[in-house]
Amino acid sequence: MLGWCMILLALLIRLPLWAVSAFGLSVVALHNLTDLIPHLADTAQRSAAAPLWQLLYFGGAIGPLAVLYVIVPWIGVMALGYAFGSWFERSPAARRKRCLAWGVGAMLLFLVLRAFNLYGDPRPWNPERPLSFLAPNKYPASLLFLLMTLGPIVALVPLLEQARGWWTDRLAVFGRVPLFYYLLHIPLIHGLALLAALVRSPQALSWLFGNHPVAPPEVPPNYRWSLGLLYLVFALTVTLLYFPCKWFAGLKARRSDPWLRYL
Repeated sequence: MLGWCMILLALLIRLPLWAVSAFGLSVVALHNLTDLIPHLADTAQRSAAAPLWQLLYFGGAIGPLAVLYVIVPWIGVMALGYAFGSWFERSPAARRKRCLAWGVGAMLLFLVLRAFNLYGDPRPWNPERPLSFLAPNKYPASLLFLLMTLGPIVALVPLLEQARGWWTDRLAVFGRVPLFYYLLHIPLIHGLALLAALVRSPQALSWLFGNHPVAPPEVPPNYRWSLGLLYLVFALTVTLLYFPCKWFAGLKARRSDPWLRYL
């Protein structure tokens, strides 16, 4: 889906910047209108064009493939990301003002829409399960999911731009090779999960090769991780990937092979 969205974005950027921005905002803000149409997903997935609808928006199984990430709304997010890049051509003061306004505005809009279950997610939150407030739909990513995740990031840009020191130099390595990191972290996390299961609960090894995350089997006894273990594996993953990412960032700096631009 990332690849298809990049191809579509290559067509979109031929339009004026305001049109790309308007397209991105419209897709992100309006795609949850489909939740208001009864049985739309069922009807679309029973039609002759069902595979196309699944790739475009609804996801699901297409033969042996499981579609989780879909074109809508991610093409809208990519269009907004392209338009966001133009903000860095403005003065730092103007950029900070825009980032704070849009970032804080997105978070406030999330709180209002979510608190009253007004719009933007197919799954209302349940006051009896408070954590459901922070669990909007990701497949496909709902408006509320995007407001909750992109809003804080945009609001933090002015602060992160001023960060300096040892930690920021290390973190910048990942920013130079984001897709390379993305492609490596999934198999590494799976490998570490297998290692943890081998030590803690060997009976869960076969479960880790089940149909995740579409229709995972029942969680084996004693497999659930504590937050401490989760954060430990997270820190280990980032640390281990720092070294190949640093190597690849250096390779990109030394060479100009066309394929390196895409990683």
